[in-house]
Amino acid sequence: MPNPEKATIIEEVKEKISSARLAILTDFQGMSVAEMTELRRLLRDADVDYKVYKNTLTRIAAEQLGINEIEKYLVGPTALAFGKSDNLVTPAKIIKDFSAKHQHLKIKAGILNKKVISPEDVSSLTNIPPKEILIAMVLGGLQAPVSKLLSVLQAPMREFIGVLRSLAEKREKDSTAKVDSEKLPDETLESSTPQEEGTNEGN
Repeated sequence: MPNPEKATIIEEVKEKISSARLAILTDFQGMSVAEMTELRRLLRDADVDYKVYKNTLTRIAAEQLGINEIEKYLVGPTALAFGKSDNLVTPAKIIKDFSAKHQHLKIKAGILNKKVISPEDVSSLTNIPPKEILIAMVLGGLQAPVSKLLSVLQAPMREFIGVLRSLAEKREKDSTAKVDSEKLPDETLESSTPQEEGTNEGN
């Protein structure tokens, strides 16, 4: 049973994971104080929290949230970056770009919508176009670019694309239904008596 201090930290980790769209686990062993300061600044400017927690407390917090298969990534020093906005690309890109310049920083894994994803999955998030362009691609029916995009993205992002496609289909059906309903009064006008027209709320 964790003591009160550890229990408080566990609750903090749970809250941060739950409120984050994306959490990235990193290995920072060997990084200098200056490098850590620079990385924290870059992430802070992007509204991303970057904190170090004990692996045991992180594991307990994750397990209490029903997040499995995270224990194998909790080896050695671990810092977590919590992306709070809907933009999944920014935190992944900052850490990926920083690790390319500073070899001591490594991506261990990620947590996307409370599911553990691999380091490769985290890196693949940087290939996603901005949200506005992505939505325009799907709603505009540009099937070829979407198919190409899906070949790059992993399962969690395929779910997101599926949601957008559903919205696009619903939007198209609603538009069709609206056009049909607008035609009804004219058709009714031709076949209705004057009394029926007066009682029709649509006229």
